[in-house]
Amino acid sequence: MRHELHLISGLVLLLIWSAATWDLRQRRIPNVLVMAGAATGILLQWMLAGSGGFLATISGLAVGLGILLPGYLLGMTGAGDVKLMAAVGTFLGPYHVLLAALASIFVGGVIALGFAASALFSRNSISPWARYGLMVKTLVTTGRPIYAAPAEGEVMGRKFPFAVSIALGTTGFLAWQLWQGTL
Repeated sequence: MRHELHLISGLVLLLIWSAATWDLRQRRIPNVLVMAGAATGILLQWMLAGSGGFLATISGLAVGLGILLPGYLLGMTGAGDVKLMAAVGTFLGPYHVLLAALASIFVGGVIALGFAASALFSRNSISPWARYGLMVKTLVTTGRPIYAAPAEGEVMGRKFPFAVSIALGTTGFLAWQLWQGTL
């Protein structure tokens, strides 16, 4: 059983770090990589656990897809990121992919805060802090949240490769689970 967990973890790490490398270099994740990963996860789980594994892998795919889909619909992540998390779900199943996705979102938030903080020290980028202040002021005075889109050239208007956040968050989650002996 321990050998199978190491195999699954190793394949997940290979998938996410390959995707992160592609995303860093090309600002996209190839469909063939994500689809090969998902097919491998489905086949592996079916071979290891039979029909129960197949159901768990399809559930994991759905949860992985569903957790990042709102971010895609709001324009905060790319379609490749959503498909990558779904592929990770085929290996990890619904519960573990949910936790891995939450860890990835947390890492992405830390990276985004780093981007925002960098605007304080860079004369070449427009700071997002005035826009954030306007959104908070409007919420406090009217009780209604608003969204003000980033201005042209604003640091928060730039896209960063979210596959890196997925790779870091999922790697951290897997390391934690393996250390705890709960994966």
